[in-house]
Amino acid sequence: MGASGPLRERDLRFLTAVVGDGLRDDPGEAMPWAVLDRLHQLIPCDAVQFDEMDVQGRRPLIEQVFEDGGERIIELQRHIEGQDTSQFWALRDGFLPYTYGRRTGDHSSVLRWSDFYSAGELKNQPFYRYISQYHEDKYAIFVPLPTGSGRSRRVAFWRSNSDFGERDRLALQLLRPHLHEVYLDADRRRHASVRLSRREREVLQLAAQGYSNAEISALLFISTSTVRKHMEHIFDRTGVRTRGAAAALALPSPVGFQGGPRLLKDSQEPAD
Repeated sequence: MGASGPLRERDLRFLTAVVGDGLRDDPGEAMPWAVLDRLHQLIPCDAVQFDEMDVQGRRPLIEQVFEDGGERIIELQRHIEGQDTSQFWALRDGFLPYTYGRRTGDHSSVLRWSDFYSAGELKNQPFYRYISQYHEDKYAIFVPLPTGSGRSRRVAFWRSNSDFGERDRLALQLLRPHLHEVYLDADRRRHASVRLSRREREVLQLAAQGYSNAEISALLFISTSTVRKHMEHIFDRTGVRTRGAAAALALPSPVGFQGGPRLLKDSQEPAD
């Protein structure tokens, strides 16, 4: 896919798939891995990263990276001991892309490093010189997600060879509210008292939207008897006997993207 120009139909299908896969994937410890995987396909890059920081307390909370080639890394740094991070935070405070929201009150715009610095100016930034010890990415674009005061939550994309274009910015700006909804959905599922398998969640999500067993069978490419068996398991685990009540217990948030269920046909994930 090109990095500039308007979004194409294939791009729009990818936007929907990012959200649909995220709602179906295991919630994990932060953003569902399927989201980062799909984003890596939507926006070609060296790495895509989800992170959250306590900016006021000057400590990273979580960092989750999907790197080029499929390597997956997750680091939880809730309490960093024995490390002097004062230089990192002091230099970060002078880096315009990362202070933009605080300075302007705009916490929703998708931004690139190149919106603030030319390539030559970036190389002279103390913060960039500091982090370039660890990686050589020259280009970045990041999507800020809503969070509490004094914190930063975002999805960031990194490249070493070429800048991100307006097509990338437009796609991510459209996705931003839905990425936030996927994150909230994953967080609620992590803390839910009712645990369902991925396939059971898929079945229940569709059932809650009014699909019949036959329709669910066609969408998921499974038999109607298998759908009924999944529903029996769901009722047993939730302790209720109606689809609406089961959804209220096990799916506390609605599916947040129009058309998402129809794209279940495109999923290659096997049933649990």
